Amino acid sequence: MEQIVFHGVISSAGSDKYGEKRYAIYIPKSVKEKAEKIAGKKVVVVVFLPDDE
Repeated sequence: MEQIVFHGVISSAGSDKYGEKRYAIYIPKSVKEKAEKIAGKKVVVVVFLPDDE
């Protein structure tokens, strides 16, 4: 198992054909090379929200 850690932002990605909201996680350029090999694969996402928000 490989682990990739980065700071990212979850942004609105519009709506699907049923009107349900969609979201996207934008990956920073610093991990672009690692992210290319996981594109399209099922991943586990763990979210830590900073206390300052």
